[in-house]
Amino acid sequence: MEHVWDNSFSTLVSLNPQAFLDLVLPGARFLRMLRTKLKGTQRQPDAPMLVFGWGSDFICNVECQAYEDREMAERMLLYEVLLWWEYKERYPVRSCLLALIEEAQIAQSPLIWTAPGKPKEQVRFSYGNIEMWKRQPEDLLHLKHLELLPFLPLTQGGAERAIVEEMLGRLAGEQHREIAAIAYLFASRVFQKLKREDDLKWLEKRFQNMNDILRESPLYQQILAEGEAKGEAKGEAKGIAQGVAAMRQVILEIVQQRFASLTDLTATLVTTINDLAQLQRLLTKLILAQNAEQARQDLLDFAQ
Repeated sequence: MEHVWDNSFSTLVSLNPQAFLDLVLPGARFLRMLRTKLKGTQRQPDAPMLVFGWGSDFICNVECQAYEDREMAERMLLYEVLLWWEYKERYPVRSCLLALIEEAQIAQSPLIWTAPGKPKEQVRFSYGNIEMWKRQPEDLLHLKHLELLPFLPLTQGGAERAIVEEMLGRLAGEQHREIAAIAYLFASRVFQKLKREDDLKWLEKRFQNMNDILRESPLYQQILAEGEAKGEAKGEAKGIAQGVAAMRQVILEIVQQRFASLTDLTATLVTTINDLAQLQRLLTKLILAQNAEQARQDLLDFAQ
């Protein structure tokens, strides 16, 4: 599910970078986003941005972590050095980690490297560390940014129906469809992780009337187009194969998130489908399925 979390985070940041600055670095003011692909490298930080605070401009790099990464602190250090090197004549750099789930085993600041001899401590790297599961729902609500609402179920006590209901209620309306789609994905992921089947069924029913919103969401369209874009590049056979593989992966991740019990069936089925358009149709049906039984029937229909 890594790229689902990453894509969702990137989408929310692009909608309102200031919201995330208010969360991870209160007092800083957003100026502009910086390009994510760093010069002379394939490395891509999540959300480097130029900000103003404490009397000067500087770079704030916000990284999001939703899965275990034992080298996260080292990777952030690498990003900070690369950003500093690229902008060293203009701006200093600060790094902040937005950690979503406790199971990710977040590396605590500071990162310290030691070596034999003296001085024993060679490197000390400090960074901001926001652990979402330690925050209260009110911590996000008082910031009054709609783009932070999808994180409510990840907060302490936030995975309750009343909180999720308030979140979806605030995101009702076509103008918020992108954020609402992400909020639904996050809430269902949390309920699934907690093995709360009743809450998952309630959430699916609650979201039933918002299916059109999900269908029209640019994030959904982006996921849907991911495999197609790779597969249709100049009609090359290799590109088509990559597109089919990418679409199979997207389908598996959606099923793992919404209907975990159908994962094995889905994995078996998608390997038999080599037509990109057919995989697209299956993905649409699975995203819009109202419950596991409907999703199962959709899978069986495609197996025939």
